Amino acid sequence: MKICLVVIFAALSLTAQSNKTFIQAELSKTIKAKSAKPGDAVSASTANAVVLPDGIKVPKGTILLGEVRAASPASLAISFDQAELGGKKTPLSLSIRAAMLPTGPQSTVAAQAGAVIGMPGVTLQVDDSPQHASKFESSAKDLQLNKGLQLMLAPPE
Repeated sequence: MKICLVVIFAALSLTAQSNKTFIQAELSKTIKAKSAKPGDAVSASTANAVVLPDGIKVPKGTILLGEVRAASPASLAISFDQAELGGKKTPLSLSIRAAMLPTGPQSTVAAQAGAVIGMPGVTLQVDDSPQHASKFESSAKDLQLNKGLQLMLAPPE
């Protein structure tokens, strides 16, 4: 059963980043850190429609395209750089702000930037640099981001 990110991540948009525009998306395929390489394609599908601060309209169901920027068996740095809009690839910059593995019945969880919900031992370092490659790190040696992982994305500050 999927958990609604609007409820889960509502607190994220009400924190110090209250003027931030967030995109909710779902990871399209599983990424295994031990076999991932920099440059590997990553994609996610948007769960909500938004208008980004630069005026780009991102409809619900838009495919976001990105890549693995760095990988080791216990970490993955990922950025999203394009959206498929109107049959064309449109450049954009999005960093991952929080993530949640939907595993149980719907519940309300207060999230904050860098939160990784439902993945014990996994942390997220949010990157607002021009590279915007937020980094997942695991205390175990077998980090895996499963298909369906819910992501909260935002343009770098």
